[in-house]
Amino acid sequence: MSKKLLLYGKRGLIYVLGLFIMAIGVVFSVKSALGVSPVTCLANVVHQISAVDMGVCTTATYCFYILIEVVILRRDFKPAMLLQIVASTIFGMLVSFATKLFVFLPAPEMYIMRLVYLLCSIPIVALGVMLYLTPQILPTPGEGLSIAISKKTGKSVANCKMITDCCLVVLSVIVSLIFFGKLVGVREGTVISALTVGFVMKRFQRSLQPALLKFVERDSKLEAATKMEEAAVLDTGKLIITISREYGSEGYEIGKRLAERLGAEFFDEQLVELEAKESGLSVDFIKNHEQAMSHGIIYDFMTAGYAMYNTDLPPLEKLFAAQTKVIRSLAAEKDVAVIVGRCSDYILYNDPNSFRIFIHANPKYRAKRLAERLKVSENEAMRKMEKTDSARGRYYRHFAGREWGDMKYYNLAIDTEKFGVDASVDLIMEAIELRRKV
Repeated sequence: MSKKLLLYGKRGLIYVLGLFIMAIGVVFSVKSALGVSPVTCLANVVHQISAVDMGVCTTATYCFYILIEVVILRRDFKPAMLLQIVASTIFGMLVSFATKLFVFLPAPEMYIMRLVYLLCSIPIVALGVMLYLTPQILPTPGEGLSIAISKKTGKSVANCKMITDCCLVVLSVIVSLIFFGKLVGVREGTVISALTVGFVMKRFQRSLQPALLKFVERDSKLEAATKMEEAAVLDTGKLIITISREYGSEGYEIGKRLAERLGAEFFDEQLVELEAKESGLSVDFIKNHEQAMSHGIIYDFMTAGYAMYNTDLPPLEKLFAAQTKVIRSLAAEKDVAVIVGRCSDYILYNDPNSFRIFIHANPKYRAKRLAERLKVSENEAMRKMEKTDSARGRYYRHFAGREWGDMKYYNLAIDTEKFGVDASVDLIMEAIELRRKV
Protein backbone atom coordinates (compact mmCIF):
# COMPACT_ATOMS: atom_id res chain seq x y z
CA MET A 1 0.00 0.00 0.00
CA SER A 2 1.45 3.38 -1.02
CA LYS A 3 2.11 6.04 1.58
CA LYS A 4 -0.36 8.40 -0.08
CA LEU A 5 -3.12 5.78 -0.10
CA LEU A 6 -2.45 5.02 3.57
CA LEU A 7 -2.72 8.71 4.40
CA TYR A 8 -6.06 9.01 2.59
CA GLY A 9 -7.23 5.92 4.44
CA LYS A 10 -6.33 7.40 7.83
CA ARG A 11 -8.07 10.67 7.03
CA GLY A 12 -11.16 8.88 5.74
CA LEU A 13 -11.27 6.72 8.86
CA ILE A 14 -11.20 9.72 11.22
CA TYR A 15 -13.75 11.57 9.08
CA VAL A 16 -16.28 8.71 9.06
CA LEU A 17 -15.62 7.94 12.73
CA GLY A 18 -16.37 11.56 13.57
CA LEU A 19 -19.64 11.49 11.61
CA PHE A 20 -20.63 8.23 13.33
CA ILE A 21 -19.96 9.61 16.80
CA MET A 22 -21.96 12.72 15.87
CA ALA A 23 -24.78 10.40 14.77
CA ILE A 24 -24.73 8.69 18.18
CA GLY A 25 -24.99 12.10 19.83
CA VAL A 26 -28.01 12.90 17.64
CA VAL A 27 -29.69 9.67 18.77
CA PHE A 28 -29.24 10.57 22.45
CA SER A 29 -30.56 14.08 21.95
CA VAL A 30 -33.57 12.87 19.94
CA LYS A 31 -34.43 10.35 22.67
CA SER A 32 -34.22 13.12 25.28
CA ALA A 33 -37.19 14.84 23.59
CA LEU A 34 -35.71 18.14 24.77
CA GLY A 35 -34.49 19.20 21.35
CA VAL A 36 -31.34 18.68 19.30
CA SER A 37 -28.59 21.02 18.12
CA PRO A 38 -29.69 23.95 15.90
CA VAL A 39 -28.25 22.46 12.71
CA THR A 40 -30.26 19.24 13.20
CA CYS A 41 -33.41 20.64 14.82
CA LEU A 42 -35.30 21.08 11.52
CA ALA A 43 -34.60 17.44 10.64
CA ASN A 44 -35.88 16.43 14.08
CA VAL A 45 -39.10 18.41 13.65
CA VAL A 46 -39.66 16.82 10.22
CA HIS A 47 -38.98 13.41 11.80
CA GLN A 48 -41.58 14.05 14.51
CA ILE A 49 -44.14 15.18 11.93
CA SER A 50 -43.63 12.44 9.37
CA ALA A 51 -42.42 9.54 11.54
CA VAL A 52 -39.90 8.93 8.73
CA ASP A 53 -36.50 7.59 9.82
CA MET A 54 -34.36 10.32 11.44
CA GLY A 55 -31.45 9.55 9.16
CA VAL A 56 -33.55 10.08 6.04
CA CYS A 57 -34.92 13.34 7.45
CA THR A 58 -31.38 14.48 8.24
CA THR A 59 -30.18 13.84 4.68
CA ALA A 60 -33.25 15.58 3.22
CA THR A 61 -32.93 18.71 5.38
CA TYR A 62 -29.18 18.88 4.77
CA CYS A 63 -29.85 18.83 1.01
CA PHE A 64 -32.31 21.66 1.64
CA TYR A 65 -29.44 23.61 3.25
CA ILE A 66 -27.37 23.05 0.10
CA LEU A 67 -30.22 24.52 -1.95
CA ILE A 68 -30.15 27.60 0.30
CA GLU A 69 -26.39 27.84 -0.34
CA VAL A 70 -27.09 27.88 -4.08
CA VAL A 71 -29.60 30.70 -3.63
CA ILE A 72 -27.19 32.71 -1.46
CA LEU A 73 -24.05 32.24 -3.55
CA ARG A 74 -25.59 31.97 -7.03
CA ARG A 75 -22.69 32.22 -9.50
CA ASP A 76 -20.22 31.83 -6.64
CA PHE A 77 -21.57 28.37 -5.87
CA LYS A 78 -18.95 25.96 -7.19
CA PRO A 79 -19.83 22.50 -8.56
CA ALA A 80 -17.43 20.96 -6.03
CA MET A 81 -19.74 22.18 -3.27
CA LEU A 82 -22.29 19.61 -4.44
CA LEU A 83 -20.04 17.03 -2.79
CA GLN A 84 -21.76 18.12 0.42
CA ILE A 85 -24.57 15.82 -0.78
CA VAL A 86 -22.16 12.92 -0.26
CA ALA A 87 -21.42 14.08 3.30
CA SER A 88 -25.16 14.49 3.93
CA THR A 89 -25.93 11.00 2.65
CA ILE A 90 -23.16 9.38 4.69
CA PHE A 91 -24.22 11.21 7.83
CA GLY A 92 -27.89 10.36 7.30
CA MET A 93 -27.04 6.68 6.86
CA LEU A 94 -24.95 6.74 10.03
CA VAL A 95 -27.81 8.38 11.96
CA SER A 96 -30.11 5.57 10.76
CA PHE A 97 -27.54 2.95 11.77
CA ALA A 98 -26.96 4.54 15.18
CA THR A 99 -30.73 4.71 15.76
CA LYS A 100 -31.02 0.95 15.17
CA LEU A 101 -27.86 0.27 17.19
CA PHE A 102 -29.24 2.08 20.26
CA VAL A 103 -32.83 0.98 19.85
CA PHE A 104 -32.55 -0.77 23.24
CA LEU A 105 -32.28 2.60 25.02
CA PRO A 106 -35.67 3.46 26.51
CA ALA A 107 -37.22 6.85 25.81
CA PRO A 108 -37.22 8.46 29.27
CA GLU A 109 -40.41 9.90 30.71
CA MET A 110 -39.01 11.70 33.76
CA TYR A 111 -37.57 15.14 32.99
CA ILE A 112 -34.39 14.47 34.95
CA MET A 113 -33.61 11.41 32.81
CA ARG A 114 -34.36 13.36 29.65
CA LEU A 115 -31.85 15.94 30.83
CA VAL A 116 -29.30 13.18 31.45
CA TYR A 117 -29.74 11.97 27.85
CA LEU A 118 -29.29 15.52 26.57
CA LEU A 119 -26.18 16.12 28.67
CA CYS A 120 -24.72 12.82 27.40
CA SER A 121 -25.33 13.93 23.80
CA ILE A 122 -23.33 17.17 24.13
CA PRO A 123 -19.80 15.73 24.64
CA ILE A 124 -20.58 12.94 22.13
CA VAL A 125 -21.52 15.47 19.43
CA ALA A 126 -18.54 17.69 20.36
CA LEU A 127 -16.12 14.79 20.02
CA GLY A 128 -17.65 13.78 16.71
CA VAL A 129 -17.43 17.30 15.28
CA MET A 130 -13.77 17.57 16.31
CA LEU A 131 -12.95 14.24 14.66
CA TYR A 132 -14.81 14.92 11.43
CA LEU A 133 -13.26 18.39 11.03
CA THR A 134 -9.67 17.24 11.67
CA PRO A 135 -8.97 15.60 8.26
CA GLN A 136 -10.46 18.63 6.41
CA ILE A 137 -12.23 16.47 3.81
CA LEU A 138 -15.86 17.50 3.19
CA PRO A 139 -17.92 20.00 5.17
CA THR A 140 -21.44 19.06 6.13
CA PRO A 141 -24.13 21.46 4.85
CA GLY A 142 -24.52 22.96 8.33
CA GLU A 143 -20.95 24.18 8.10
CA GLY A 144 -21.30 24.97 4.39
CA LEU A 145 -24.33 27.19 4.97
CA SER A 146 -22.46 29.33 7.52
CA ILE A 147 -19.48 29.59 5.16
CA ALA A 148 -21.80 30.66 2.32
CA ILE A 149 -23.31 33.43 4.44
CA SER A 150 -19.79 34.50 5.47
CA LYS A 151 -18.68 34.75 1.83
CA LYS A 152 -21.73 36.80 0.93
CA THR A 153 -21.69 39.17 3.92
CA GLY A 154 -17.98 39.39 4.71
CA LYS A 155 -18.68 38.58 8.37
CA SER A 156 -16.66 35.97 10.25
CA VAL A 157 -17.80 32.36 9.92
CA ALA A 158 -18.34 32.22 13.70
CA ASN A 159 -20.75 35.17 13.57
CA CYS A 160 -22.48 33.64 10.57
CA LYS A 161 -22.87 30.40 12.52
CA MET A 162 -24.90 32.30 15.11
CA ILE A 163 -27.03 33.78 12.33
CA THR A 164 -27.50 30.34 10.77
CA ASP A 165 -28.35 28.70 14.10
CA CYS A 166 -30.90 31.38 14.96
CA CYS A 167 -32.58 31.14 11.54
CA LEU A 168 -32.78 27.34 11.68
CA VAL A 169 -34.21 27.40 15.20
CA VAL A 170 -36.82 30.02 14.24
CA LEU A 171 -37.78 28.02 11.15
CA SER A 172 -38.06 24.83 13.22
CA VAL A 173 -40.20 26.59 15.83
CA ILE A 174 -42.55 27.89 13.13
CA VAL A 175 -42.92 24.45 11.53
CA SER A 176 -43.49 22.82 14.93
CA LEU A 177 -46.16 25.35 15.92
CA ILE A 178 -47.95 24.94 12.57
CA PHE A 179 -48.15 21.14 12.83
CA PHE A 180 -48.38 20.56 16.58
CA GLY A 181 -49.48 23.87 18.07
CA LYS A 182 -46.59 23.54 20.50
CA LEU A 183 -42.83 23.01 20.53
CA VAL A 184 -41.90 19.48 19.48
CA GLY A 185 -38.40 18.51 18.36
CA VAL A 186 -36.97 21.94 19.20
CA ARG A 187 -36.90 22.95 22.85
CA GLU A 188 -34.59 24.09 25.62
CA GLY A 189 -32.11 21.36 24.71
CA THR A 190 -31.55 23.11 21.36
CA VAL A 191 -30.41 26.26 23.17
CA ILE A 192 -28.28 24.29 25.65
CA SER A 193 -26.59 22.42 22.78
CA ALA A 194 -25.97 25.64 20.84
CA LEU A 195 -24.25 27.20 23.87
CA THR A 196 -22.18 24.23 24.99
CA VAL A 197 -21.12 21.97 22.09
CA GLY A 198 -18.48 24.37 20.77
CA PHE A 199 -17.15 25.02 24.28
CA VAL A 200 -16.86 21.30 25.07
CA MET A 201 -15.22 20.74 21.69
CA LYS A 202 -12.53 23.32 22.48
CA ARG A 203 -11.76 21.47 25.71
CA PHE A 204 -11.38 18.23 23.72
CA GLN A 205 -9.12 20.00 21.22
CA ARG A 206 -6.64 20.96 23.93
CA SER A 207 -5.91 17.36 24.84
CA LEU A 208 -6.77 15.28 21.77
CA GLN A 209 -6.30 17.35 18.63
CA PRO A 210 -2.46 17.50 18.53
CA ALA A 211 -2.26 13.70 18.32
CA LEU A 212 -5.12 13.58 15.81
CA LEU A 213 -3.50 16.18 13.57
CA LYS A 214 -0.26 14.25 13.68
CA PHE A 215 -2.11 11.04 12.76
CA VAL A 216 -3.79 12.59 9.70
CA GLU A 217 -0.70 14.69 8.88
CA ARG A 218 -2.47 18.04 8.96
CA ASP A 219 -1.55 21.43 10.43
CA SER A 220 -3.82 23.11 12.93
CA LYS A 221 -5.62 26.27 11.77
CA LEU A 222 -3.10 28.40 13.66
CA GLU A 223 -0.11 26.49 12.27
CA ALA A 224 -1.45 26.86 8.75
CA ALA A 225 -1.97 30.59 9.30
CA THR A 226 1.56 31.15 10.63
CA LYS A 227 3.41 28.95 8.16
CA MET A 228 5.99 30.74 6.04
CA GLU A 229 8.57 29.59 3.55
CA GLU A 230 11.71 28.51 5.37
CA ALA A 231 14.72 30.58 4.42
CA ALA A 232 18.12 28.92 4.23
CA VAL A 233 20.01 29.39 7.52
CA LEU A 234 23.44 30.86 6.91
CA ASP A 235 26.15 32.09 9.26
CA THR A 236 25.41 35.72 8.42
CA GLY A 237 26.41 37.34 11.71
CA LYS A 238 22.84 38.48 12.25
CA LEU A 239 21.66 39.22 15.79
CA ILE A 240 17.98 39.34 16.74
CA ILE A 241 17.49 40.03 20.46
CA THR A 242 14.13 39.24 22.03
CA ILE A 243 13.25 40.71 25.41
CA SER A 244 10.51 39.21 27.56
CA ARG A 245 9.84 41.10 30.75
CA GLU A 246 7.75 41.21 33.87
CA TYR A 247 5.62 44.32 34.12
CA GLY A 248 7.54 47.09 35.86
CA SER A 249 10.95 45.40 35.49
CA GLU A 250 12.14 48.12 33.06
CA GLY A 251 12.49 45.71 30.17
CA TYR A 252 11.31 48.36 27.70
CA GLU A 253 13.99 50.85 28.81
CA ILE A 254 16.68 48.17 28.72
CA GLY A 255 15.63 47.18 25.20
CA LYS A 256 15.65 50.79 24.05
CA ARG A 257 19.14 51.51 25.40
CA LEU A 258 20.46 48.19 24.15
CA ALA A 259 19.27 49.01 20.63
CA GLU A 260 21.05 52.38 20.82
CA ARG A 261 24.29 50.72 21.96
CA LEU A 262 24.09 48.14 19.16
CA GLY A 263 22.97 50.58 16.50
CA ALA A 264 20.00 48.24 16.04
CA GLU A 265 16.38 48.85 15.13
CA PHE A 266 14.01 48.70 18.12
CA PHE A 267 10.54 47.16 17.87
CA ASP A 268 7.79 47.42 20.44
CA GLU A 269 4.80 49.68 19.73
CA GLN A 270 6.20 49.94 16.19
CA LEU A 271 4.91 46.41 15.58
CA VAL A 272 1.26 47.39 16.03
CA GLU A 273 0.85 48.99 12.59
CA LEU A 274 2.59 46.04 10.93
CA GLU A 275 0.37 43.57 12.79
CA ALA A 276 -2.77 45.51 11.85
CA LYS A 277 -1.80 45.46 8.18
CA GLU A 278 -1.04 41.74 8.25
CA SER A 279 -4.13 40.67 10.23
CA GLY A 280 -6.78 43.11 9.06
CA LEU A 281 -7.57 43.87 12.71
CA SER A 282 -7.84 47.45 13.92
CA VAL A 283 -4.95 49.20 15.64
CA ASP A 284 -7.17 49.86 18.66
CA PHE A 285 -8.06 46.16 18.96
CA ILE A 286 -4.39 45.18 18.83
CA LYS A 287 -3.36 47.77 21.42
CA ASN A 288 -6.09 46.60 23.79
CA HIS A 289 -5.70 42.84 23.32
CA GLU A 290 -2.14 41.90 22.37
CA GLN A 291 -0.32 39.95 25.06
CA ALA A 292 -3.51 39.77 27.12
CA MET A 293 -6.03 36.96 27.42
CA SER A 294 -8.97 36.15 29.67
CA HIS A 295 -9.05 32.95 31.73
CA GLY A 296 -9.05 29.73 29.69
CA ILE A 297 -12.64 28.67 30.40
CA ILE A 298 -14.00 32.15 29.64
CA TYR A 299 -11.90 32.40 26.48
CA ASP A 300 -13.01 28.97 25.27
CA PHE A 301 -16.66 29.88 25.82
CA MET A 302 -16.29 33.20 24.00
CA THR A 303 -14.56 31.64 21.00
CA ALA A 304 -16.49 28.35 20.87
CA GLY A 305 -18.12 29.23 17.54
CA TYR A 306 -14.74 29.41 15.82
CA ALA A 307 -13.91 25.84 16.89
CA MET A 308 -16.69 24.47 14.69
CA TYR A 309 -14.99 25.42 11.42
CA ASN A 310 -11.68 24.91 9.63
CA THR A 311 -11.94 28.23 7.82
CA ASP A 312 -11.80 30.91 10.50
CA LEU A 313 -9.59 31.99 13.39
CA PRO A 314 -10.72 33.84 16.53
CA PRO A 315 -9.41 37.43 16.66
CA LEU A 316 -6.61 36.66 19.14
CA GLU A 317 -5.42 33.69 17.07
CA LYS A 318 -5.55 35.91 14.00
CA LEU A 319 -3.49 38.49 15.88
CA PHE A 320 -0.91 35.92 16.97
CA ALA A 321 -0.64 34.61 13.40
CA ALA A 322 0.06 38.18 12.26
CA GLN A 323 2.61 38.69 15.05
CA THR A 324 4.36 35.49 14.04
CA LYS A 325 4.62 36.48 10.38
CA VAL A 326 5.71 40.05 11.17
CA ILE A 327 8.37 38.99 13.68
CA ARG A 328 9.76 36.23 11.44
CA SER A 329 9.85 38.62 8.50
CA LEU A 330 11.76 41.19 10.57
CA ALA A 331 14.20 38.52 11.72
CA ALA A 332 14.81 37.56 8.08
CA GLU A 333 15.21 41.16 6.88
CA LYS A 334 17.16 42.88 9.66
CA ASP A 335 20.82 42.35 10.46
CA VAL A 336 20.50 43.57 14.05
CA ALA A 337 17.21 44.16 15.87
CA VAL A 338 15.73 44.26 19.37
CA ILE A 339 12.15 43.00 19.73
CA VAL A 340 10.21 43.42 22.97
CA GLY A 341 7.47 41.00 24.07
CA ARG A 342 4.75 39.44 21.88
CA CYS A 343 6.02 35.87 22.37
CA SER A 344 8.97 36.81 20.17
CA ASP A 345 11.29 34.51 22.14
CA TYR A 346 8.97 31.58 21.32
CA ILE A 347 8.38 32.63 17.72
CA LEU A 348 12.14 32.82 17.06
CA TYR A 349 13.15 30.00 19.39
CA ASN A 350 14.60 27.88 16.56
CA ASP A 351 16.27 30.83 14.84
CA PRO A 352 20.05 30.44 15.39
CA ASN A 353 20.43 34.22 15.16
CA SER A 354 18.13 34.93 18.10
CA PHE A 355 19.33 35.80 21.60
CA ARG A 356 16.55 35.47 24.15
CA ILE A 357 16.52 37.56 27.34
CA PHE A 358 14.11 37.58 30.30
CA ILE A 359 14.00 40.68 32.52
CA HIS A 360 12.56 40.27 36.00
CA ALA A 361 12.69 41.74 39.51
CA ASN A 362 11.25 41.34 42.98
CA PRO A 363 7.51 42.21 43.01
CA LYS A 364 7.87 44.80 45.78
CA TYR A 365 10.67 46.52 43.88
CA ARG A 366 8.61 46.61 40.71
CA ALA A 367 5.51 47.85 42.53
CA LYS A 368 7.49 50.70 44.07
CA ARG A 369 8.92 51.77 40.71
CA LEU A 370 5.50 51.53 39.06
CA ALA A 371 3.85 53.58 41.81
CA GLU A 372 6.38 56.37 41.24
CA ARG A 373 5.99 56.26 37.49
CA LEU A 374 2.19 56.00 37.39
CA LYS A 375 1.66 58.24 40.44
CA VAL A 376 -0.52 55.70 42.25
CA SER A 377 -0.26 53.88 45.58
CA GLU A 378 2.01 50.84 45.84
CA ASN A 379 -1.02 48.62 46.52
CA GLU A 380 -2.70 49.82 43.32
CA ALA A 381 0.55 49.39 41.40
CA MET A 382 0.86 45.85 42.76
CA ARG A 383 -2.68 44.99 41.62
CA LYS A 384 -2.02 46.37 38.13
CA MET A 385 1.28 44.52 37.98
CA GLU A 386 -0.27 41.19 39.00
CA LYS A 387 -3.15 41.62 36.55
CA THR A 388 -0.82 42.47 33.65
CA ASP A 389 1.63 39.64 34.36
CA SER A 390 -1.22 37.17 34.75
CA ALA A 391 -2.70 38.18 31.37
CA ARG A 392 0.71 37.98 29.68
CA GLY A 393 1.25 34.54 31.21
CA ARG A 394 -2.10 33.24 29.93
CA TYR A 395 -1.43 34.62 26.45
CA TYR A 396 2.02 33.03 26.35
CA ARG A 397 0.80 29.71 27.77
CA HIS A 398 -2.02 29.54 25.23
CA PHE A 399 0.15 30.16 22.16
CA ALA A 400 3.57 28.87 23.22
CA GLY A 401 2.28 25.89 25.20
CA ARG A 402 4.77 26.51 27.98
CA GLU A 403 5.17 28.66 31.07
CA TRP A 404 6.07 32.31 30.60
CA GLY A 405 9.36 33.07 32.35
CA ASP A 406 10.61 29.46 32.42
CA MET A 407 14.34 30.19 32.42
CA LYS A 408 15.34 27.10 30.45
CA TYR A 409 13.96 28.75 27.30
CA TYR A 410 16.13 31.88 27.60
CA ASN A 411 19.79 32.55 26.98
CA LEU A 412 20.03 35.15 29.74
CA ALA A 413 17.89 36.26 32.69
CA ILE A 414 18.56 39.50 34.58
CA ASP A 415 17.22 40.75 37.92
CA THR A 416 16.99 44.53 37.52
CA GLU A 417 16.65 45.11 41.27
CA LYS A 418 20.22 43.85 41.62
CA PHE A 419 21.74 45.56 38.56
CA GLY A 420 19.58 48.47 37.43
CA VAL A 421 19.12 49.51 33.81
CA ASP A 422 22.64 50.59 32.83
CA ALA A 423 24.42 47.61 34.38
CA SER A 424 21.82 45.28 32.85
CA VAL A 425 22.59 46.69 29.40
CA ASP A 426 26.32 46.23 30.10
CA LEU A 427 25.71 42.60 31.10
CA ILE A 428 23.79 41.92 27.90
CA MET A 429 26.50 43.52 25.77
CA GLU A 430 29.14 41.36 27.47
CA ALA A 431 26.98 38.24 26.97
CA ILE A 432 26.59 39.09 23.28
CA GLU A 433 30.34 39.45 22.87
CA LEU A 434 30.94 36.13 24.61
CA ARG A 435 28.31 34.50 22.39
CA ARG A 436 30.04 35.78 19.27
CA LYS A 437 33.33 34.21 20.39
CA VAL A 438 31.83 30.77 20.97
